[in-house]
Amino acid sequence: MKMTRRTLTRVVASAAVLSGGATAQAPPAAPAPATDAEVNAARAGFREAARELGAVKLPRATEPATRFEV
Repeated sequence: MKMTRRTLTRVVASAAVLSGGATAQAPPAAPAPATDAEVNAARAGFREAARELGAVKLPRATEPATRFEV
């Protein structure tokens, strides 16, 4: 039996539809809302990281030169 690519595509597509392979995916579940304890722990972690970054002293030459033009 001689088959063209178009005919083969139709056969494969119809077989997929009949077998149920062309069903839509379910959307991903929404993440659970964060509890107050989790939010407070995240805020404490951010504060600690900010404190550690503030303790590091960099020489002025390390910072890039910036120019603001109007």
